[in-house]
Amino acid sequence: MDLKNKAIVITGATAGIGFQTALDAAHAGAFVIGVGRNPQRCEEARQKISTLSPDATVIFLTANLASQKQIHSLAEQIQQTLADHHLNALDVLVNNAGMYMGKKIFTEDGIETTFAVNHLAPFLLTHLLLPLLSKSSSGRVITVSSDSHYRTSFIPEKAKNPGLFFGLMAYKVSKLSNILFSYEFNRLHADASVHAFAVDPGLVNTDIGMKETGRLASLVWRSRKNLGVSPEVPSKTILFLAGEPAVSKSTDIYWHLCKPKQPSQNATNPALAKRLWKESCKLTGLSLPEGY
Repeated sequence: MDLKNKAIVITGATAGIGFQTALDAAHAGAFVIGVGRNPQRCEEARQKISTLSPDATVIFLTANLASQKQIHSLAEQIQQTLADHHLNALDVLVNNAGMYMGKKIFTEDGIETTFAVNHLAPFLLTHLLLPLLSKSSSGRVITVSSDSHYRTSFIPEKAKNPGLFFGLMAYKVSKLSNILFSYEFNRLHADASVHAFAVDPGLVNTDIGMKETGRLASLVWRSRKNLGVSPEVPSKTILFLAGEPAVSKSTDIYWHLCKPKQPSQNATNPALAKRLWKESCKLTGLSLPEGY
């Protein structure tokens, strides 16, 4: 995929799918801004990409996406970074950062962490970067979801603080929310130049289920992840959606292996999508669309 002259932001870019996507995007000629939580890991990732792709233009920014204050700061840093390189538009935002929590822990904003990082962070960051994305002739918002969203239902108004917390259910809810967000975004921006997609990466050999979890969950994930594919596989789908001109007119939201995939019935439920959007605006302090 040729991504020359495209500016792309990738969250969770220090390891796994995010790092591979950043590396592949750099190889394809994109101007890459990677985002990570740890400054040292960000620098290590930048150096590794620069070594593997000497002609790459890659910059890393640091932000904890569990903090809405830091997300606002990140958006400002992205805008400044683009301006410093004489770029006035953002072509692609890849909302890849995600986490699995074994216990119910609240963020500084008083929101359950899985929902905050996996859904509200992409929701807020996309809105803050929308003016830059709108300046692109074909802006893309690509959010990494999961097939774990199937057979999942939830009450959006209770996602902030679910009464009964199970790590897997919270994760499933957040991944369903990713697709609902993409669905409603496209409905609300039907006449705009920015299009949203959600990606099913499949079972991938990453460490997402081995962080912030107990010993048993880590052991289960360790045995399961070894059955997964390389991060190169979902990276291909992400970059396909980032650069393929034809998909800008596609009505398909959910993609796997560079092809459309049918999401769950709940993932395109208009009423559920609207309720989630309203609750997300409430929790992030954003204004509702006019007439919503």
